[in-house]
Amino acid sequence: MFDPWLISSFQAFKNAFESGRVPSSVILSGAPDLGGAFLAIEFAKLYLCSDKNRKAACEACKSCHLFDDLQNGSHPDFISLLSSTAEESDREEDLSHSFSKLLRDMGTPLENMDSEVPISKGNKSVRIDGIRNLTEWISQGSVLGNGKVAVISNAHLMGDGAANALLKTFEEPTSNTLIILLTKSLELLPPTILSRAFKIQIPMVSEPVALDYLKTNLGEEFSQDRARIALSLSFNSPRGALKYYKESLDIKALEIITSLIEDVSSEGNSSKTVSLILELTNEQNSLILQEVILELLKCKAGVDKGSLPLLKNQPLDKLIKIPASHLLDAYNEMKYIRADSPMLNSRAPVSLISAWLNSLKKI
Repeated sequence: MFDPWLISSFQAFKNAFESGRVPSSVILSGAPDLGGAFLAIEFAKLYLCSDKNRKAACEACKSCHLFDDLQNGSHPDFISLLSSTAEESDREEDLSHSFSKLLRDMGTPLENMDSEVPISKGNKSVRIDGIRNLTEWISQGSVLGNGKVAVISNAHLMGDGAANALLKTFEEPTSNTLIILLTKSLELLPPTILSRAFKIQIPMVSEPVALDYLKTNLGEEFSQDRARIALSLSFNSPRGALKYYKESLDIKALEIITSLIEDVSSEGNSSKTVSLILELTNEQNSLILQEVILELLKCKAGVDKGSLPLLKNQPLDKLIKIPASHLLDAYNEMKYIRADSPMLNSRAPVSLISAWLNSLKKI
């Protein structure tokens, strides 16, 4: 069963497939939490189905059955090139037939999947050696004889070398082979790649649809106020919001905001706020603090406070006096707080966050 916001994107691919208009490469764009990896797997299932005369996957052939188990399953004619660290690439761990590894790499793991794999260290990218190994796999024959599908996860992380290597494959496509690129934004891919592929944009999810998804999945635990905060932190991605809701990130966000307002409104130190922030990951605290700044900017621009999930019940007498230019500087400085560099000593995050918070007091 498709998430409702993915139906139109799948239909666009299906219509092109039925009419024979699908080229050898497809770019699927949208925030990772929207479920693009699930969509790519469904594209592959339809493309590799043995019954080519049907308008949908037959669900009966050997190829279709191999897609039944996303948690533990794989397909010999389906492969993913994952974003990887240099060490992972050297160990050739960036190529996988596993569906679950693709889902995890795109940030939409199945239930209980995260605990199975340790967090990797280092910057991830789509590497040129991985593209070359993928090209070699594409050149080999199909195991089941129905074609082959290759998915490039987080394609926006390709460097120029990897993109140029992929371009050669685009220019000389192998018959009965489909390459799917998953990216969070079309603008992050080179024009030479964009011009040679069939492009599908996953649409933004409306708030009513997103809230309905959360209500269905949370049942009696559902709170509309909490759901709206979780959605604001996930850029209105229902899957991401569901994850944040279950992690109580929305509640932690309100605790940080309350403490932050107390800090900015007083002459005391920011130790409590710093402690709350350091309980979270760099990604989580940057999401919260950046969203607070964005909502403050909206409030200063005249947006109704009641429509701002994080700030609607907060006293803003002091914060609203912070100049917009000051807020924009604070937003840009978040990159230092997000930094996860081995060059930083253990006290660096405390110092950086304290300095950032103290700068807000200088109104």
